[in-house]
Amino acid sequence: MNSFAFQLKNDLDELNKLAAKLEEIGEKLSLPQKVQFDVNLSLDELITNIISYSFKDEKEHLIDFVVELEDNKLIITVTDDGNEFDPFAKPDPNLDTSVEEKHIGGLGIFFIKQKMTEYSYKRNNKKNIVTLVKKID
Repeated sequence: MNSFAFQLKNDLDELNKLAAKLEEIGEKLSLPQKVQFDVNLSLDELITNIISYSFKDEKEHLIDFVVELEDNKLIITVTDDGNEFDPFAKPDPNLDTSVEEKHIGGLGIFFIKQKMTEYSYKRNNKKNIVTLVKKID
């Protein structure tokens, strides 16, 4: 089986479940350690942002994940019903500025852009859909 689907709640305590699920999938697919690390880091950053900023109410929401292996690409689709937000729309931070000049935040999405081969965002039926692709060498 090269496709896995699971859900997490919009609770930061779910990040441990995310890491465990990704490790399980990585083992089943015999993914290289570097690929597993990059995917885990990227999804941890993305899900932290979704949980922290996407939901305006205090209700429980579910975040859907689909992880698929196609040829030599790992494709991860994350869907949530939070407020519309394209995480990739902001420009990358200027890493050449001094510590005093740096703005807080923005590095997590920058790391995703560095670690993933492809990334995209779309809004469909009042849902945010982020797709991350990691080429497996």
